[in-house]
Amino acid sequence: MAKEEKKAVGFLEEHAGEGFEGIGALDFTIPFIRILQMLTPQAQSDNDAFIKGAKPGMFFNTVTERLYGTTINVVPIMYKKLWLEWAPNRGGLMGRHEPESIRVNKEKFSEWVNEKGNIISETHSFYVMVIDHFDEGPIILSLTSTGIRHAKNWNTQIMMTKLPSGSKAPYYSSIWELETVKCLNQQGVWYQIGDKKSMIKRIRFITEKEFNDFIFPTKENMTSLKEVDYSQLEDTREERNVGPGKNAEGNDVPF
Repeated sequence: MAKEEKKAVGFLEEHAGEGFEGIGALDFTIPFIRILQMLTPQAQSDNDAFIKGAKPGMFFNTVTERLYGTTINVVPIMYKKLWLEWAPNRGGLMGRHEPESIRVNKEKFSEWVNEKGNIISETHSFYVMVIDHFDEGPIILSLTSTGIRHAKNWNTQIMMTKLPSGSKAPYYSSIWELETVKCLNQQGVWYQIGDKKSMIKRIRFITEKEFNDFIFPTKENMTSLKEVDYSQLEDTREERNVGPGKNAEGNDVPF
């Protein structure tokens, strides 16, 4: 912000944050970070939704439409695992459940369905903040199917992180580098945050200023983020060119 503009709006400082009292978690959209695939509209030059410069493998903000490139540094604030219930043939989100809370059966293509015939998708959601873009607030990186392995690996690394004293570090203690990798098997080609041998790279601990100015305030407000509109993920469930329910090796993804 230029000095002139900063001086001109200085009178608003004493009213900072006012006017949002009536806005709840369902009154705004929590963005997701998507990994652009070859069939993602934003990455297809002949599609009306195409974004200049977009290529498969890039990280993409679903609200701001910002392209982060193929590498992104984030601070994970919170983690949540859900079973999302989808109607067949892109019929929409029918519900979300705690893992293991409903009965599921295995059908063709290794999909899991409930007694109503709806598809159940295990979804690992990381609420993160993007370095150099803290102003965008918390964003959700949602991993499912071929991403489940990487979600578990990342959580394992986070849990093993120690402070210099030897104490267990807080979940939000560190900055991690996520990088997309081109994966392929007999079913096709897609991009994920790593292959079967990949580990997530830890960059450094957050600074005290980063914690006080951004991480702590966001962490304190996380309770309002539980009502997330996961229906935003409807058009991402089948856009990779591999059979549903398969991992990077072409094997069934277990629930």
